[in-house]
Amino acid sequence: MEKFDWSKVEFARTRWRSQVIPDALPILIRWAQEGEAHSYSDLAQELHDTFGHEIKPRKDLYGTVAGGVAQALQWLSEQWKEPIPPLHAIVINKATKHPGEGAITISPAYFAGKKLDTEDERRAHLREAMEDVFTYPDWDRVARALGATMLTPATGALLEVAADAPLPLPKVQEGGKPESDEHKALKAWVASHPEEFVDYGIFPAGNNEKLLSSGDRLDAHFDNGKQRLAVEVKTSRCSEDELQRGVYQAVKYRAIVRAEQKAMRFVPNGEAVLVCTRAPNAETRALIKRLQVRFQQVPLGAEQK
Repeated sequence: MEKFDWSKVEFARTRWRSQVIPDALPILIRWAQEGEAHSYSDLAQELHDTFGHEIKPRKDLYGTVAGGVAQALQWLSEQWKEPIPPLHAIVINKATKHPGEGAITISPAYFAGKKLDTEDERRAHLREAMEDVFTYPDWDRVARALGATMLTPATGALLEVAADAPLPLPKVQEGGKPESDEHKALKAWVASHPEEFVDYGIFPAGNNEKLLSSGDRLDAHFDNGKQRLAVEVKTSRCSEDELQRGVYQAVKYRAIVRAEQKAMRFVPNGEAVLVCTRAPNAETRALIKRLQVRFQQVPLGAEQK
């Protein structure tokens, strides 16, 4: 195969970048296949550890490195006449945990036609872009087209660090139990109290048993025409395993709501929140934090008719 000419990439036309950007590509592809975003500092360290490049003290220089990868993908997508997800979007700011808004301007084709007027809309589309990067099936094809050496992605258990120890999965209950009166009352209370969820948007009263395209039914659902909020409720009597299952349900519902919005050409800004009338224990709080699930405790009286 003919070797890719990196001089086609504007950012790769300086001596340092011409050496570093081609080596950044296989690193970013490996991160995409591992399904995890990384910081500019991580990129600098990985370029040093894997390819021997000196670490620059100014980490903002690595923004143009990621940008050079973006320009190469833009060029390739024009050759293939098909969109390639913006790989550079998984390089994030260590403080904000978000990619910079320059990630949008450097990939105009991918973001063309998307509503980007507000910061919330831009953040939603960048989040969507990251998911597209993680689920894209053809990174090996991209690597071949650009002459990149494929690095083997990590598999299995991640290396443990202090606060990052594995959390046990909850016991899964087979077969459903009859819905309790408390659960029915809590669902109804949540749907009739949109003011409790102003952190996620200003909503009119919601409804119960909203059917999603996956066939799942939401305990409560709010929609203001621009934003949607899915709610999973658990009563004070639920076991800790059941509350942890609710965390995973919230992850699922958030993904489905955003997928529905994406399919209908809406900004994919849907959110999900787990509601309970009691506080989770320390292990469940750690799970909530690691999976970035919204949790809200509401008054115990909410589950009483």
